[in-house]
Amino acid sequence: MPWSLPTMGWDGRPMKPLIIDSNERGPLPDAVERHAQLMKPPVPLVREKLIVGDYKCGEWYIEAKTVGDFLQSLRNGHLMRQLDNLDANASLFGVVVWGNIGDYVAGVRARGGEGMTVSKATKQVSGGLARIAADFGCLVYRAPNIMEASYFLGALHQKTYKAASRHGAQAIKRVSTNDVRFDMLRTIPGLGPEMVDAILDECGSIEEAACADCLRQVPRMGKVLRARVVEALTSEAPVRVER
Repeated sequence: MPWSLPTMGWDGRPMKPLIIDSNERGPLPDAVERHAQLMKPPVPLVREKLIVGDYKCGEWYIEAKTVGDFLQSLRNGHLMRQLDNLDANASLFGVVVWGNIGDYVAGVRARGGEGMTVSKATKQVSGGLARIAADFGCLVYRAPNIMEASYFLGALHQKTYKAASRHGAQAIKRVSTNDVRFDMLRTIPGLGPEMVDAILDECGSIEEAACADCLRQVPRMGKVLRARVVEALTSEAPVRVER
């Protein structure tokens, strides 16, 4: 990788590298590297082994798949196993699907898949991403080509080092509720509205939510996020999330 000097983010902090898993193959890693050098500020990169995911962009662990890989891994269950592993080991994760659906359909039909159409494939991709978002509460992104996929990954990493926009701060205020328990839990990084609802449904009170045994009963709550919640609710020292 070409980076020797630290890159500074918009907020003045040194920008940590975007990590590409050393096992990641295909054209996307090279495209991410090319686009990262052109971004302002440029995004530093490193290739090393990731325990989960193909890319680590800021706090986000991302699985990236072509249209064909995405649909195949949905059918054989491999993607759901990958997502279960991400959910157990990362508080923020997502799936990026990239590529032209028309090209995918043409390839399938060339191999004898006459029943495949662009409409059918589009519904399968959209439905699969919607199912993942609903089941895991994670990020999903559909990029029509490799350029947009690589730019998105670089931008996701870059935004970690930029203060929240004024619009974003206003949006956060609008999701507050009249349930103080809910609002307290929402301040913990990685807890979205659906996960907070699940915690309160299972545990009932903030006191019980601070108990690891109770949190283990919350569906789709990974051990990293579970440990963070317990620490945030019980620690007498500052609790910080690495950014």
